[in-house]
Amino acid sequence: MSDIFREVDEEVQREKVETLWSRYQTPVFVIAGLIVAATGAWNYYVSEKTKAAEAANVRFMAAVTLADAGKSAEAIAAFDALAKDAPKGYAGLARLRAAEELGKTDKAKAIDALDAIGDDASVDHLTQEVARMRGAVYTMEAGDSEKSMLKLGPLMTSKGVFRFSAQEWTGLDALQNQDYDEAERVFNLLLNDRDAPQSMRQRASAYMGLLHAARGVKTPEAGAITSVTPIIEPAEGSDPADAPTVTIEKK
Repeated sequence: MSDIFREVDEEVQREKVETLWSRYQTPVFVIAGLIVAATGAWNYYVSEKTKAAEAANVRFMAAVTLADAGKSAEAIAAFDALAKDAPKGYAGLARLRAAEELGKTDKAKAIDALDAIGDDASVDHLTQEVARMRGAVYTMEAGDSEKSMLKLGPLMTSKGVFRFSAQEWTGLDALQNQDYDEAERVFNLLLNDRDAPQSMRQRASAYMGLLHAARGVKTPEAGAITSVTPIIEPAEGSDPADAPTVTIEKK
């Protein structure tokens, strides 16, 4: 009897499975088809994207070769063409390199091109920062110190990618304009910032040497208290020379 009940139970289970399958086989096939199609489409997208990046890289390097060969006009044309139809990353780099080539012959046009990149929200943040930094340097080289300082200022935020470079250029500009107090202030910021690259802190130290040679070491203001030794009764048996010295800066 148990075998009969088992056979009946198996038959019932089989009928349930067949009923469920007949009811849901179409949605299952549809979902499976969609998964296969989506996987194929994604693989195609990745493949095409890789091909586009490889092709853009070849074109970019060809333009760089033209620039290195001194063929600026041809290089600029190649970079401009790349900026129009290359993937986003290569397009931004191409615009930067085109501006750099322009800077060899026409600083004003180069500055305009770099400013346009820096203001373009469609460009990635790092490329924007590079453009702003280079635009500020070109503006300084063109002799417009005031405008270059306006461009460097926003780069010197605590999260600025090129904040240390911006500080260095600000200090150098102040030093060149014989604004020694401002130059000293900026170089001291670099010297005292542990996050600043060691090489940049070393340069700041060298700049301070140039500053002191030009202006002389600034002496404390009249009436300023540089240091005092507090009147402390030494403990019995101790050396009075061990009394601490406290430095107090007069504000």
